[in-house]
Amino acid sequence: MCKRFAAVAAGLLLCAAFSAQADDSMTQFGRYLTAINKPTSAQTDLLSQMMQVKFPQTVQTIGDAMNYLLKFSGYSLVDKNKMSSDLKNTLSKPLPTVDRDFGPMSLKDGLITLIGPAFSLVHDPLNRTIDFHLKSEFKKEPKK
Repeated sequence: MCKRFAAVAAGLLLCAAFSAQADDSMTQFGRYLTAINKPTSAQTDLLSQMMQVKFPQTVQTIGDAMNYLLKFSGYSLVDKNKMSSDLKNTLSKPLPTVDRDFGPMSLKDGLITLIGPAFSLVHDPLNRTIDFHLKSEFKKEPKK
């Protein structure tokens, strides 16, 4: 009986100490569950959201895969009229078999992996668009 009383008293003290720490930054859901009243990092930085995807057979090109990843992310690829010819060419390439089962990784890492090492990711947070610029070491020198 004495041990049971000590366990209950310790539990009550622990609950009291925990609830004393709770403030406006936390919400209690039920008896044992609390949540912090802040957005997650994925909600404030949309490109950091984690994803894992197995692309359906309808996704055949790198561009299809990019659009599939971006579909529910809040971002989209930049308009085709603003894309470089090098980017359009790469997006039209077949999706490598190794990339059909993808993740887990952040959305940003997934996009960079799909596009490959020749491009750097450029995002416009105002318009929520994704573009890729060809890195200087991959640019062709004009013939003289």
